[in-house]
Amino acid sequence: MTQQAETPEDLPTWAPMDLRSDLDGTRQAPQPTYMERDDGVCLGYPGLVHALNGESESMKSMVAQAESARSINEGVDVLYIDCESDSGAVVGRLLMLGAQPTRIRDHFHYVRPQLHPNGTTQERIAFRSLLQGTYGLAIIDGVTEMFAILGVKSMDNDEVTAFGRMVPRKIADFTGAAVFLIDHVTKSEEGRGRFAIGAQAKLSYLTGAAYGLEVIEPGGVGMIGRIALRVGKDRPGQVRPHAGPWRKSDRTQEIAVAVFDSTEPGKIHYRLETPRNGEQNAGADWQPTAVMEQASQALQDAGKPLSYRAISACVRGKQTTIRAAIDELIRLGHITVTPGPRNSTLHQLINPYPGETLTGLKAV
Repeated sequence: MTQQAETPEDLPTWAPMDLRSDLDGTRQAPQPTYMERDDGVCLGYPGLVHALNGESESMKSMVAQAESARSINEGVDVLYIDCESDSGAVVGRLLMLGAQPTRIRDHFHYVRPQLHPNGTTQERIAFRSLLQGTYGLAIIDGVTEMFAILGVKSMDNDEVTAFGRMVPRKIADFTGAAVFLIDHVTKSEEGRGRFAIGAQAKLSYLTGAAYGLEVIEPGGVGMIGRIALRVGKDRPGQVRPHAGPWRKSDRTQEIAVAVFDSTEPGKIHYRLETPRNGEQNAGADWQPTAVMEQASQALQDAGKPLSYRAISACVRGKQTTIRAAIDELIRLGHITVTPGPRNSTLHQLINPYPGETLTGLKAV
């Protein structure tokens, strides 16, 4: 990734700008290149500010850490500003997610602030040094805690706006990072809309996209957690075209499903899938039974474990439906998964589908 040109602090921002690149069409619109779904669509814009908002236990930090692990394994530097946890917990999670120890050492920059960045001379120097780095991702984990450190009132739009310009937007502008702020939403779904808890200005200072996280299946040790990401704001406009159906109640669209497979002891396998289709979002009783039967037959015919790609090559249907069918077969115990070569996941048929467990449910 090419670093965004740094703007020296003494460069006058009130001077008229050169608009020739806007007029001749050579200026390129921002394109997302981080948080890649399994179909190649990306959700994170370099040099812009994003949000991951959700209730407690919606795996917000897990998503950020999984994307951090992916980036550092690719040799991309990641800045992680942690206001809620500690280095041991975060590094432990990265290792479980498959991050290589040498890559963590060389590319993961962990910060745990306790004072305002302008609070002392030493803090000022440290923050300025941080802004001189080049990062692919920058995570600010714990907006509420950071507000407490900086003395920002969460309901004061002026103070929240000032924070947005002073910390996340400055990091994005100076380092070129795709910045993600992890924040909470109100407990009550009524009136929540697209917003994190607190002032509406939290949405206003975002220059990239805002994502709300909703639990589909809870995660945990020995479990497969599934989290829906819904786009509530996309200022550059390059993400929404790849999202699912519009939900009128909060003006959001499902853009991806994060899957965390913790069935293998000591490891967490992560993937970011395409959004479910409208029927899957509509009701808990919907199941892609026809595609489930095809997937089961493909495994039965093969007589050996297959990767997702190999199964999908034998099945007719949309990729989102095929993925949902395989996940449902896993959930119901028809299929088990094991790690395969080159970070793949192999699927083993245990009990052929269909079976009695699905009687009476709505089919495709």
